[in-house]
Amino acid sequence: MLNFRFHIVSLVAVFLALAIGIIMGSTVIDRALVDTLEDQQQSLRSDLDDLSEENATLRGELGDLREGGERLASEGGARLLDGMLADVPVLVVAVRGVDTGVLDDLTTLLETSGAAEQGTLWLTDRMALADEDAVADLAEVLGREEGADADELRAAAVEEVAAAVRGAVTEVGADTAGPATTTTLPAAGEGPAEGETPAASVLLALRENGFVEYDAPDGGTDDVADLAAPGSRVVLVSGATAAVPDAELAVPLAEALVAADDGGVPAVALLAAERQLPPTDEDEDREDPQPGMVELLRDDDVGDRLATVDNLDAFAGRVAAVVALQDLGVGRRGHYGVGPGAQRLVPAPAE
Repeated sequence: MLNFRFHIVSLVAVFLALAIGIIMGSTVIDRALVDTLEDQQQSLRSDLDDLSEENATLRGELGDLREGGERLASEGGARLLDGMLADVPVLVVAVRGVDTGVLDDLTTLLETSGAAEQGTLWLTDRMALADEDAVADLAEVLGREEGADADELRAAAVEEVAAAVRGAVTEVGADTAGPATTTTLPAAGEGPAEGETPAASVLLALRENGFVEYDAPDGGTDDVADLAAPGSRVVLVSGATAAVPDAELAVPLAEALVAADDGGVPAVALLAAERQLPPTDEDEDREDPQPGMVELLRDDDVGDRLATVDNLDAFAGRVAAVVALQDLGVGRRGHYGVGPGAQRLVPAPAE
């Protein structure tokens, strides 16, 4: 006859069997899960090894491309451009903040091409007029009253610089080299020296006050009043890293340099050039990314009066710059590079 003790033993046995089943089942499930995770980990390790190998291959190919590009730049320039600009005077105008290494590479190719370098005229960060002292100094240089608007002062200074460059390269006075300038007063309030145009006198005052600087060519004089030889072709270099935004300085300067005379001919044979910068996260997040100097000029009314290159950091861009300078001598202009509005990578052969 069944008694209470039998029921107790039976219940204990049932619960013990249930506990053993749960333990054994969970152990099997955990083992299967571990096996699955280990398989996935091994697969990831294999994929990672494949990616590492692919990256190593790509790095090797990139290194070969860079080495080939450097060799092409060092060896190809002499073969491709030797004598292309023989004795052609070339003046560089640049905004501080641009990559000086890129500018040096361009200068090297200009030397290779035989150009008669006229030095580099720098527009400094004081042109940003970021402080009251800079505004006051520029107002004094231009003969303006205290409290003058900074944007108006900068525009007037741009006109003066453009007039000085036009006057130098066209071998005529600034008063007849293009549109009338805003002022003709030097810094000290004195008239220009004998043989010196009013605009050249103002340029000298701008230099004395740190708004412009001049790097003379090797063996040349650093007299900014004798800026360039007649017939010089001008390269204007600016871009995203410039100390003053392109829309405020480089673009209006380019517009003033190529202002047409009565015959519709640009006053200056001008090439505007910049380096091609990869887009940043800030650019991608911005709904209206700011265009650079070259893009602004290509979309400008003066776009057909000048040549542009947007990838000066690449050997192809520097070659395009030299060839474009040669083409300017016969009135051929175009837009070259890889950015918006570029017509070709390099200028087409002459017809």
